[in-house]
Amino acid sequence: MENRDDSGRLEELVESLKPQLNALVVCLSHSWGGLEQVAANDSLDLGALGLNVKVLCLEDTPIYDYLKNRSEVSLLPLGFEPRNYFDFKLRKKLHQLLDSGINLIHSHQTSLLGSIVPWVWSRPKIALLATRHIMSDHYKKDFFHRAIYSRLDYLIVVSHMLRRNVLETHSIRERSVKVVNLGLDFEVFNPKNTDSTRQRSLWGADSDTVVIGLVGRIDPAKGQATFIRAAASVLMNQTKPEKVKFVIVGEETLGSESKHLEELQEMVTQFRLEKHVIFTGYQENIPEIMKSFDLFVMPSRQEAFGLVAIEAMAMECPIIISSGGSSTEIVGQDEFGLTVRANDAFDLQSKLRYLLDHPEIRHQMGTRGRGHVVANYDKQKRVAKSLNLYERALRRRSAF
Repeated sequence: MENRDDSGRLEELVESLKPQLNALVVCLSHSWGGLEQVAANDSLDLGALGLNVKVLCLEDTPIYDYLKNRSEVSLLPLGFEPRNYFDFKLRKKLHQLLDSGINLIHSHQTSLLGSIVPWVWSRPKIALLATRHIMSDHYKKDFFHRAIYSRLDYLIVVSHMLRRNVLETHSIRERSVKVVNLGLDFEVFNPKNTDSTRQRSLWGADSDTVVIGLVGRIDPAKGQATFIRAAASVLMNQTKPEKVKFVIVGEETLGSESKHLEELQEMVTQFRLEKHVIFTGYQENIPEIMKSFDLFVMPSRQEAFGLVAIEAMAMECPIIISSGGSSTEIVGQDEFGLTVRANDAFDLQSKLRYLLDHPEIRHQMGTRGRGHVVANYDKQKRVAKSLNLYERALRRRSAF
């Protein structure tokens, strides 16, 4: 079954699972980043196929707001934030849901497994999966974690690098850790169907302007300060007249008391970059945004896998991303983009300068990059692989 074409099995899997699957997707996060977006959009994709999917999330959080008016899934808002281990209020809620017919739980936060696994241990027919989205630097091979991870049917990861990290740091059966690549809808992320003229004009960028962009939550870990320092260096060391705009897309986490955005705006003022650096705030039209960039930068300190990077590549935008994590899986051997050292503004400005001076290489990277993500990060394939694991887990649990 592992060698079969997962995308070709999608219709078969859906028909097999419709009468039996009653899934609960768990994402109890206050943030709205890659993890939450993946959890929400995966749930919507499954619900759109007619599968029975419920989403357990915290009330009045970004994922709750994103899903509350959607008909594809049933939303189950939780009025309290559970502890990571042995939360008895969560136990009561879970048992109510299991008694109502839930037969598969899929948590997008492995930190919650300590408050999920103990309450399903006595129910061996319940399939249990989790997705790990981030790298781990803690060894979880003690007795407690061995017990927790032994109850999982599958631990899903989004890259081969993350799989290696999990196997090094967790006590879990190798056959239980499965790579399911992130996926995009290539009708939505299609540069031929997207016009960037309007967006670029809003930024004051004409056809001769090179637009260098960053998309991500405003946070020190995302590298916006490094991006601004590199921008200052690029502009300071220009050897010929050229028009360059640096665009920062994103907002601070909802409810955060951080003043990082103000700090970044002060940096722009100190470097006298007001005419060159633009803060757009949160934007929903990501395909148009990515199409409007001539170059995309992701200078994060560490990302297990950067969804925004493959979104940029899908729009034929060349990328520069921080090394480490799954960067080599994204850019290959510099065929689709370049890597830089995290927190190194000098390295970033050097790579920016190289691609500014070589527009033909930027174009080649963009073209090859779209081909790479179309071949490896298709949403239909992701859905099929996920459902394949659901089916296998349910079949395994039915034997208990």
